[in-house]
Amino acid sequence: MEESGKKSREMVEEAGKLFEKFGLTPMQGRIVAYFTISDPPEKTFEELVEYFKASKSSVSNSLNFLLSNKIIDYKTFVADRKRYFFITDSFFRVYFEKVLENVSEFKELTLKTVSLRTPHHPEASAVILKWIENANLFQDTIGKAIAQLMKESV
Repeated sequence: MEESGKKSREMVEEAGKLFEKFGLTPMQGRIVAYFTISDPPEKTFEELVEYFKASKSSVSNSLNFLLSNKIIDYKTFVADRKRYFFITDSFFRVYFEKVLENVSEFKELTLKTVSLRTPHHPEASAVILKWIENANLFQDTIGKAIAQLMKESV
């Protein structure tokens, strides 16, 4: 493998691991990473299977997830039945929406926790209520960022 190909694969691996931290599976993360470095930016299903040396099922499942979450999209060309997949600008919007869902769950659980506490240690309850206050601030800030991302992608 030539040096630039080796460096590209290393970058896909490194970026793929980063995307896993955003909640993607290893294959999904590597596909997203591959789209960020590949030229041309559109790839067919067959090209992805070949590049990753992965099963068709694994690549197909990953593409379906990425498509359903609008992280990637595809286009076709006249007289060519193949779909050409490419990355969209929706990744951060999708990710932050999932973060907001997790924060909402956190707040619900925290409220349940506080409701079970006895009044004997109000300082502990105050700390936990501060978590909810911070979560509200976080949700508001991220919500505004999502709105801005959606406005820019129209």
